[in-house]
Amino acid sequence: MSEEKEKVEFAPGVSRRELVGGCAVAAALLVLGGAGKAFASDGDFLRPPGGQDYEQLLGACIRCDRCRSACDREAITVCTVSDGIVNVRLPRMSFQFGYCDMCDGEYKCIKACPTHALAPFDAEADKIGVAEIDPDECLTYILSGKCDARCVGACQWEALWLDEQGRLQIDQDKCNGCGACQFLCPSSAYGTYSGSGHKGINVVAVSQN
Repeated sequence: MSEEKEKVEFAPGVSRRELVGGCAVAAALLVLGGAGKAFASDGDFLRPPGGQDYEQLLGACIRCDRCRSACDREAITVCTVSDGIVNVRLPRMSFQFGYCDMCDGEYKCIKACPTHALAPFDAEADKIGVAEIDPDECLTYILSGKCDARCVGACQWEALWLDEQGRLQIDQDKCNGCGACQFLCPSSAYGTYSGSGHKGINVVAVSQN
């Protein structure tokens, strides 16, 4: 009588190819060992909703790219070597082509994650990050009175306003890091005055503050 082949069970929704790919990344990181840690960024990059616990994200994410595919706003990209070798292909936020609208509370990126690397998220209590003003790039500082301050109108959290001098101000306690202000900021991240690569307002990870 032939023995039955042992069945290999995968996590719900994870294909064999994705599992093998994730294992390959993990193996590569083990080979890198201490060198990988030397090039790590300690998780200071901006992470998607539910990915604020860096250790959980790093340990559970299999780099399957499903969260990025699920984002209708194109606000999720992946880390590169510049973000730290151990972080390569982890999901990260980018507001170049869009911003996070929280999917009206549906959080498609979280639902798409097959390993629960992205935890439940509450936009009223949790933050993706916080916005910071760069006075060297913000047009309300450089060209006072000549910027339409579209970032203020884009903020659904009422975290932005203009002071008496027409300069942008921010209440970081109200900001949840959705990135709408950065996405719509008219200053150019590619042709900035200082060469910093920043816009006039930029969202950063909470761990950076």
